Amino acid sequence: MMIEHHGPLAGVRVMDMTTAWAGPFAGRVLAYLGAEVIHIESATRLDLWRGAGHGLDPVRYPDLDPGERPYNRTVLFNSQNLNKLSFTVDVKKPGGRDVLLKLAAVSDVVLSNFTPGTLTRMGLGYEHLRESKPDIIVLEMPAFGNTGPMAHHGALGPGMEFSSGMSAFVGYDGGAPMPTGPAYLDPIGGYNAAAAILTALVHRQATGQGQYVEMSQVEAAMPFIGELILDSLETGLSPKLQGNRIADAAPHDAYPSLGADAWVAISVTNDLEWKTLAEIIGTPQLGTDPRYAEANARWRNQDDLREPISSWTRQLTKHEAAVRLQSIGIAAAPVQNGRDIADDAYLAARGFFDTLDHPEAGRRTYQGLPFKFSLTPAGQHRASPCLGEHTGMILRDILQMTEAEIEALSAAGTTSNIPA
Repeated sequence: MMIEHHGPLAGVRVMDMTTAWAGPFAGRVLAYLGAEVIHIESATRLDLWRGAGHGLDPVRYPDLDPGERPYNRTVLFNSQNLNKLSFTVDVKKPGGRDVLLKLAAVSDVVLSNFTPGTLTRMGLGYEHLRESKPDIIVLEMPAFGNTGPMAHHGALGPGMEFSSGMSAFVGYDGGAPMPTGPAYLDPIGGYNAAAAILTALVHRQATGQGQYVEMSQVEAAMPFIGELILDSLETGLSPKLQGNRIADAAPHDAYPSLGADAWVAISVTNDLEWKTLAEIIGTPQLGTDPRYAEANARWRNQDDLREPISSWTRQLTKHEAAVRLQSIGIAAAPVQNGRDIADDAYLAARGFFDTLDHPEAGRRTYQGLPFKFSLTPAGQHRASPCLGEHTGMILRDILQMTEAEIEALSAAGTTSNIPA
């Protein structure tokens, strides 16, 4: 039975030959927009986020239970493959490559985040695929691009942050550079890849031409630190690590609030705001003190302000402090943790979360994406697929294969929903 797809990309079919986060996230964006995204998997080489390499750490599974088939229950995989179909095929087994070429012939896009050259070695590079489908769009997202002295270097999100220079701006004075924490470049790469695919689809719609798209994930970080790179080029100076501080606000930091490991972020951008803050924290004299009354002086002496501000914030919860400061025009926000986000009334009111049923992980709540369309609604309608869940349907309904041909692929181990 064919599965209906709704949204602005309904009718577009994507072969999602990706693993882990960056590539699957790009596919997730396209699936959210209504494309039919087929996640190509192999039972002999699982998607890394199905659990390979992570062991059976209970925290990665709902109810802290890996279950009989942990590869179908892992939180990592199930968070990034919503709306997709799972098609298992081993390209090294009899008929595997032929099946993928047949699928490419009826697809619009092939998305891959394998290391450079992998698709070509599999006989599934752009030059091969365009023989099956002349207007095919193929996007690969190598960390350092396909050319240059680092083209064949491997990389993960945190390492790419260091390579891009992003981590040179993160850390505390006297300390080492630090990654942002959640491998920021993976979703950045995913968003950039999805945008590039949409651009190629518009070009094909106008000209009938497909094309090959290379999307370097390290280079995708540059717009996020562009002004900092330009400043270093202009001044010849390396950035100074300064924690939460920024050049055009003081104080600008996170302060302890009531509760365990609870913090509120506060940003003062002008002298009037500082005078107002000084009054609300019960120290109005600091508002006119020459050490703090003017922005430049206040920036130099902001260490002195940490204790009087903290003395006030410690008396309130982070949410109470943020609301009170926002009500008088001072930028402030609670530093939210995972539980805060899950229970956030603002996000709930926005309809940011979707509750979906998964055959093995159960009924769960998933984060949405920030796109809302008035005429062509996008969204998440199905939980992430179990391994090989749609293999039979794809072989029968999309590739029009006979039962005998399907049985032969299964007997050869080319298709399977059980990890080797």
